[in-house]
Amino acid sequence: MKKPALFAALLLAMAPAAGHADAGFPSRPIKMVVAAPTGGVPDVIARLVGQHMSASLGQPIAVENKTGAGSIIALESVAKANPDGYTLLVADSSPLTINPTLYKKLPYQGMDSFEPIAFLGAAQLFLTAGPSLKANSFREMVAQAKAAPGKLTYGTIGIGSLHHVMFEEIRRSAGIDIMHVPFREQPSAPVAAGTADMLLAGLPSIEGLVRAGRLRLLGVTSKARVAQLPDVPTLEESGLPGYVFTADIGLLAPRGTPPEHLRKLAEAARHAVAQPDVRRKLADLGIVPDGRVLAEYGDYMRREIDRFGGMVQRAGLAGTQ
Repeated sequence: MKKPALFAALLLAMAPAAGHADAGFPSRPIKMVVAAPTGGVPDVIARLVGQHMSASLGQPIAVENKTGAGSIIALESVAKANPDGYTLLVADSSPLTINPTLYKKLPYQGMDSFEPIAFLGAAQLFLTAGPSLKANSFREMVAQAKAAPGKLTYGTIGIGSLHHVMFEEIRRSAGIDIMHVPFREQPSAPVAAGTADMLLAGLPSIEGLVRAGRLRLLGVTSKARVAQLPDVPTLEESGLPGYVFTADIGLLAPRGTPPEHLRKLAEAARHAVAQPDVRRKLADLGIVPDGRVLAEYGDYMRREIDRFGGMVQRAGLAGTQ
């Protein structure tokens, strides 16, 4: 063998193969793909947690926002990335819990395409009214909807989105007829302008409009009231028994990422979520920090897949996309 060829062969043999552990991991920057636009709840959590993870791991973490197609674009890009721990995904749970039942075919295999790393936080979702809705509580909204079936509307980012499925569960559980208005982007501004009557949203995307008096909070989907907004009742206490949901934000890697890399990433994520400043900032945004990692987070996700899959079925949306 000629010397150049021998040298190249030695370099190839020394390089870590895809999915094989690198003892020096991480030895270069990490990319964190966020399945949400800039300023959305997953983006806010990714940037906050990513800063602390970067300090723990000793490498920069670059956030890359990928939106569109019900988060499929972002998830496909990570699912097909080299499973070496340098490409990660931050997303809410809906593309993993809803999409497998909603879509006839996906370019990824649900959770089977990913390795769970950490459950970062649960975003409380608020039932929010715009100026066109003359109700000041969930019960008043239900009364209006029953008095005028099909008149009230709710806006979401699209058919089969988390908020669409959750509103359909409200419609079914409360026995009301309300109409879906899908928008291309987050519907807080259209609802504030009166284009639709209400929406479900995390606090970061509506806080400014609520403070300006252009949107009103009728209820929250969490089990308990949010400490920062104690006057906002839960939907469960407002007349929807068992209606408890959050937008769960998680950190994942492509299937086949070495366990040693996953453990390092999980420990860095858990450490980040445990920091007092992170917990305080998340709480201010209506996000409950979590910190479950690896198998514990994966077990939680499998239960949520069963729960949301049933909701998609009840809404008549299974296989419609």
